[in-house]
Amino acid sequence: MANGIMAVAYHAGLDSKLRTERQDKFLNEDVQVIVATIAFGMGIDKPDIRFVIHYNIPKSIENYYQETGRAGRDGLEGKCLLYYSHKDVSKLEHLMRDKPLTEREINAQLINETVAYAESGACRRKVILTYFGEVYSKDNCGNCDNCLHPKEKIEAKEQVVKALQVVKELDERFATEYAVNILIGKLTPQVKMFRHENFKTFGIGKDKDAHFWNSLIRHMLLEGLLKKDIEEYGVLKFTAKSFEYLKKPKSFKVILNNTFEEGSGR
Repeated sequence: MANGIMAVAYHAGLDSKLRTERQDKFLNEDVQVIVATIAFGMGIDKPDIRFVIHYNIPKSIENYYQETGRAGRDGLEGKCLLYYSHKDVSKLEHLMRDKPLTEREINAQLINETVAYAESGACRRKVILTYFGEVYSKDNCGNCDNCLHPKEKIEAKEQVVKALQVVKELDERFATEYAVNILIGKLTPQVKMFRHENFKTFGIGKDKDAHFWNSLIRHMLLEGLLKKDIEEYGVLKFTAKSFEYLKKPKSFKVILNNTFEEGSGR
């Protein structure tokens, strides 16, 4: 016990009897907090959980959505907090090093999507619903941190046009990271291999850094100005809105994703 709060740990290293005992204590409210790995609670039948706190980043938005869904099943408010460090991301990537290439690429995409969610300045409900292919028409859900404490928006009409021009010149065959390298004029071995440094669009966005372009493309995906081909591991594709925007660009204001110093969290 600390600060008057009863808490216990739960993980796969404990024997089954002790795990069952601690889960029962939590269900019966003999303890208020359980600190656990994802081995805990997949089918837990406790409707009045008020908080779910992640102390490192989940492997995917699907995992995060499922795990946060354990709070507030009684219809009352449940609060979800996510803390993470970029070291968490490096650890996950390190654990994938021995996996087959295709599996590594898919997992890397899932991790990147989760990082984008964590760092985003956009409505979190909209980000999650868009990820699952649903449309959320409201601009402000009135619940998440970004909607309750909105950040200043910047005009990015010219940059949207540049991003679309790059995706078009790449013939819609490459993912975000590669498109960003073309935008900022980064001469990687892969760019050299395809000789894309000779493209007209190579370096047209070098006045902005990679963080800016990654953030902008995520906003464009949210607004339907681009889409990701899931079968091709995140390749950026045009939509009807993409062609329309290139013909007639209009105001596009965005909140840039936040960056944090080591030790910060969201």
